[in-house]
Amino acid sequence: MTELDVAGIFEPDGDRWVPTPIATGPWSPDALHGGPATALAGRLVLEHEPGDTAWFLSRLTVELIRPVPHAPLSVAIELRRPGKRVQVLDAVVTDPDGTEVLWARGVRLAQADNGLDEATVPGPGPRPLPGPEASRPFGFEDLVIPWTTFGEAYEFRLADGTPFRELGPAAVWSRLKVPLLAGQEIHPLDRALTLADFPNGFGNSVPFDRFAYINPDLTVSLHRLPEGEWVLLDAAMHPRSTGHGTAEGALRDEQGLLGTSLQSLLIAPR
Repeated sequence: MTELDVAGIFEPDGDRWVPTPIATGPWSPDALHGGPATALAGRLVLEHEPGDTAWFLSRLTVELIRPVPHAPLSVAIELRRPGKRVQVLDAVVTDPDGTEVLWARGVRLAQADNGLDEATVPGPGPRPLPGPEASRPFGFEDLVIPWTTFGEAYEFRLADGTPFRELGPAAVWSRLKVPLLAGQEIHPLDRALTLADFPNGFGNSVPFDRFAYINPDLTVSLHRLPEGEWVLLDAAMHPRSTGHGTAEGALRDEQGLLGTSLQSLLIAPR
């Protein structure tokens, strides 16, 4: 997959969004990866009727109530809590038959200078991006799935932990190579939201060939957007023998922490 194979992860078709092959998930050729669907809802929530206010999407909670199909999707946005400084918006994604497949709720906050000197705020320090010569293969490259998947939209560099074929936590640098929306530049929010659905993949602690570990939800909290092309996800999975678990990740760039991602998991034998 090269960067020129598709114009974007979604292409506009009137008031609908058509997923390209790169949006597909690893579980079925007919269903999308959660990252593209999450990012589409988040972008449309952020950009919904902003008026004169510069909004920041602080939190996005997504309920993946059905597999999001590889078909033209409609997205309806509703402002549920109006406000000058805090707003809550809901997004509903429907398939061509009008069936609801994804619910999302976003909290967006008005941006205004409050006089804070961020350089004086203590916090996690920067973490350097390893160069290509120092990075180890993550393992998605060798995963045998007989269709194009969303992992091919990225370049990966393993910073710490285990490759995909091995079990355990991992910190992985990722560069999104394909715009979320065809005809547009890659928005920094796209880099964060598409990657936020990868904790169960990066930090997988149960064998991929024996178990499906599907997340019915995703919650992303951000305090800033990434700077530059590369975003780090430091991920871990917490599986239980009773068929469920969670996966979590810290989102970072080379300057420091951006936010967090949390998934509930249904863990079932294949």
